Amino acid sequence: QTLQCTIISHLQKKNDPMWNQIQKEIDESIDYIYRSSDRIKSTGEIFTPSELIVSLFKDVDIDRFAPKKTFLDPACGDGQFLMGVKLVKMYFHNMTEESALEDVYGIDIMRDNVDICKKRLGGGCIVMGNTLHPKKRLEGQTETEFCFMNENF
Repeated sequence: QTLQCTIISHLQKKNDPMWNQIQKEIDESIDYIYRSSDRIKSTGEIFTPSELIVSLFKDVDIDRFAPKKTFLDPACGDGQFLMGVKLVKMYFHNMTEESALEDVYGIDIMRDNVDICKKRLGGGCIVMGNTLHPKKRLEGQTETEFCFMNENF
């Protein structure tokens, strides 16, 4: 019976109209910047469409985003996934924006992506760094970001 209740609860959450609102807010929060084909080749940047993000979140137990559950995006780009995490925490776990962002971390190798992500989310711990080589100093990385990467990875 507990399994049956869990399945019913999951299906209800999967069909919740709130997902449309989350996708709308992700789309509205995007701050497009031009990225040259050379940059895309050198950085491997791929930005995930909001439809795919919402689809992925629907298939994951959203209790993984409950209060005090940490989420790290090691290649956060402009914050597309992190924006979804923030909104799931707010809408499905009734968290304030501030409390939703307490457990959200993002890292990216590109300064402009980090700055856009910070602006887009309005909080969270978003830093410039290289998760594959955390001790490597990046051009444009602040001293605080460099220390964060060295202390935590």
